[in-house]
Amino acid sequence: MKTTLKSQLKPLSFAVQRAVVSKLLQLPEPIARRLAGKPKVIDGQTLNLPLQLLLKLFSAPADTLASVAETRAEFDEQGSWLAQPRHPDIVVEDFKIAVTDGEIRLRRYRHRNSVGKQPALVFYHGGGYAAGSLKSHDTPCQHLAADGHCTVIAVDYRLAPEYPFPTPVNDGIEAFRHITAHPDKYGIDPARIAVGGDSAGGNLAAVVAQQTKHDAHPPQLQLLWVPWVDMSTERPSYERFASGLFLERAKMRWYANLYLPKDADREDPKISPIYGDTTGVAPAVVLVAGFDPLRDEGIAYAHKLTESGIDTTFKVYDSLPHPFINIAGQIEDAKIAFADATKALREKL
Repeated sequence: MKTTLKSQLKPLSFAVQRAVVSKLLQLPEPIARRLAGKPKVIDGQTLNLPLQLLLKLFSAPADTLASVAETRAEFDEQGSWLAQPRHPDIVVEDFKIAVTDGEIRLRRYRHRNSVGKQPALVFYHGGGYAAGSLKSHDTPCQHLAADGHCTVIAVDYRLAPEYPFPTPVNDGIEAFRHITAHPDKYGIDPARIAVGGDSAGGNLAAVVAQQTKHDAHPPQLQLLWVPWVDMSTERPSYERFASGLFLERAKMRWYANLYLPKDADREDPKISPIYGDTTGVAPAVVLVAGFDPLRDEGIAYAHKLTESGIDTTFKVYDSLPHPFINIAGQIEDAKIAFADATKALREKL
């Protein structure tokens, strides 16, 4: 899981926990239903059965929050548990680039048989701006490259609380501009470049799309999974899905407090892109989870883009929780969502 799992199994090693998850997913449906209990239905949506079972066994005690170090370790370990396996034909290479006051890594994913300049996706991982990494999203990025017929370049932007706003945003913008300025280095066509990411990474992708729309080579597509686009308010989905799911309201508040200085204007478009100028930004694909505190703001941002005249494809996956980009290897509903994303990359780039 991309989000944290806490339960009576937590004292066990990650390897044992992963083995338990694997066994649970192999249970016949009648047994899984018996163990999971009554279907979880909210707003007319029914939670995916295997995920409901995992939630029942791995749910956290109320108001329990991991530390920054624990959250990062769990992201990096659990990000691959339900993701796709490593792709044998994707070549992975790391680069370092200079950014303001430091340097960051980029990771390029490219099919071994690729020739010439490919379309590209600049990818920003999720993790609330405090967790997530190149490791946590490694195999999803491999399959985005393979199935999307493009080069993927993942950005290892710096994280809060060590590097609060605006450092991660500046890293994301500078990385995008570096990549478009060096197409030969990365083997890409800068006229066919997308930005994308999940959760906080969706926030960063949306910000980059707005801030670079007048560049010589702006994004041609923004691919936003469960985007966190408004840090100024909590819409009704924060209450409806406040607890008992893989992402909870208390955790979202914790992330925001780590990321934002106390005097930050939470309606700043670089913090909450829903308040930004969306006229003239790239066409968008917005993929929203039904069981997610961020559901309503994702829907609102898709509507804002449409009202601004932006070609916007929008879908709510009403059986899925927040971290569905990382569970597309094992969960059928998430596989469908992942296929929708890679189809958009093939068709729109």
